[in-house]
Amino acid sequence: MKSYLVGSLAVAALTVIQMGFAAPVFAQSDEAIEAARRINISGRQRMLSQRISKAACFLNTGPETTGASRQLADAVALFETSLQALLQGDENIGIGPEKNQPVREALLGVEKDWEAFTAHLQPALENGNVTPQALAVIDKSGLQLLTDMNRTVNKTAHVYGDVLPDMPLILALTIDLAGRQRMFTQKAAKEFCLIDKGVDVEENRARLAKTTQYFSFTLGALQDGMPGTVMAAPNDQIRGQLEKVLNAWTGPKAALESAAAGNPITDAQRNVIAKDMEQVLVLMNEAVGMYEKAIPAPE
Repeated sequence: MKSYLVGSLAVAALTVIQMGFAAPVFAQSDEAIEAARRINISGRQRMLSQRISKAACFLNTGPETTGASRQLADAVALFETSLQALLQGDENIGIGPEKNQPVREALLGVEKDWEAFTAHLQPALENGNVTPQALAVIDKSGLQLLTDMNRTVNKTAHVYGDVLPDMPLILALTIDLAGRQRMFTQKAAKEFCLIDKGVDVEENRARLAKTTQYFSFTLGALQDGMPGTVMAAPNDQIRGQLEKVLNAWTGPKAALESAAAGNPITDAQRNVIAKDMEQVLVLMNEAVGMYEKAIPAPE
């Protein structure tokens, strides 16, 4: 588990997921603030890649089909606008055009993946028609998008963490790691739904078991730290927020572990994943925003 964590380091409603970035409480440099936002937004893109696949699956499964349709459209729109913001800049969220060439090239690669992914999504977006076969294709394309987006986030964290004196690399990597937790909530919910729909059941059970373990392990690392790799919760506010995440995670974790073990999925468990997992996402999203404010003030 630790090797995976170290290697990977190299929201409910749309209004919550879009995260109005709060003004930091310290006098950090503009460059460090922008760097943290870039890492945060890039990390959110990973989550959205899996949220989209999850929503496509829940179109025909679970208690809130109408909500899944809205969630799908909102997530697609937010991914698109965020990708353009990362490339071209957006003064409304306080970032300029990406000038670092390696990061820009990585984002252009993501843009190509995004075009392929959205092509597979058209039937779901137009009429909600998603067959199990189509879900398998959407999932595969979404996982490719996730892989390339993850590389982009890691590159962004390292580039900006290495060059900005008031953005310590370990903080940049910790923001990256905290942001990845948002993705795990959606990836786990998606895998749960795919099992429920009979799509690559054994493979998704294995994936779900790992995803659930990764979320729990990473949450512990964020709380307690990991020497040289992950910063322990840097203040009481973040420490308390991570405790809220842990408490909210209890119910979904039990449902996910049951599905991964091969037990029949119940309506109660579907409700937990469709609703309670959203609270985990919201709380984790708030935690990532708090890490932005933890950038040290320049000397």
